[in-house]
Amino acid sequence: MAKASTTTLSRTDKVATKRASRETRGAPRSSTGAAAYTLSAAREAELLREAESQGDNTVIFPGKLARRVIWSSRIQLAAERDAADLVRTPFPEDEPALTREEIRALRDKIELLRVTQSRWQAVQQRQEQAVAMFKGPAAEAALHRRTLLRFFDLRFKKSPEGQKRLMAIRAGSGDADLVQDVSDLLLLCSEHAEALRKAPRGEADAAARLRALSPQLARMLADKTFSPEAQRSRKLRDAAYTLVVHAERRLRAAAEYWYAGTDKMKDYAPFPVSRGAASTGDNGDEEEEEEGDAAAENGAPEGDASEGGATEDGAPGEGEDEG
Repeated sequence: MAKASTTTLSRTDKVATKRASRETRGAPRSSTGAAAYTLSAAREAELLREAESQGDNTVIFPGKLARRVIWSSRIQLAAERDAADLVRTPFPEDEPALTREEIRALRDKIELLRVTQSRWQAVQQRQEQAVAMFKGPAAEAALHRRTLLRFFDLRFKKSPEGQKRLMAIRAGSGDADLVQDVSDLLLLCSEHAEALRKAPRGEADAAARLRALSPQLARMLADKTFSPEAQRSRKLRDAAYTLVVHAERRLRAAAEYWYAGTDKMKDYAPFPVSRGAASTGDNGDEEEEEEGDAAAENGAPEGDASEGGATEDGAPGEGEDEG
């Protein structure tokens, strides 16, 4: 027992040490430092309009928010450092010239990503709570459903029309189907109320409980369904992420013109993305996120082995064959 306790304490100390190390270094690319930066309401509204203007041409956010913010901040800081060169990049005529304002704007886009991800996660958490709350009443409703179906199986033994109604109730599966089954059963119960009152195996009580559960189940089903609010929150998060990705690609293209083949290009490397990264943008557990933060702060090279070698630009990482 003592050995297990020591191991747990050691892992906790490691995470605490990483946090303390980041906070005391005060590096501007730290997630702790970045959290102090906030968007004005007007600037946020402006960026949201820009994000929404992309329509469906967005990139799905792959998760790992803390690490992604640090990585993007490093690119933005490198671009500010190299701005004197980057703004003179001869982009093609169909692309606007890179400006210092565009370089500084990446910071705002990074913050918009943080804000929209937080809002999406808040909506997602409410849905998860609704899913958990639905399980108990749904299990009780399923039990009463079986009780009443047994009663009506006997009552409709010689009624083809009644048997068809029972078949329709038994058809299908899932939460929405259960809510509809309850509604259909309650209609049958109202049509055969006198027989239910005389039934000796708790059928009347089952019908009474279903009557009480029916509106509750319908409301909870709506709460746990992927709502328009949730769809909009996720779409805005992905749109904000797309703004960041597009801004980084512009800076990377300019940097390649000036610094291709030099160590400076490491500061503009695409973010390494796991193969099969989560499409919902969920982050991993706290310890995994802490380790990812440390790797990003230490300037993990493109194609970090822990990320499977792939990058957001679709290029293989260092040490991976392209064939």
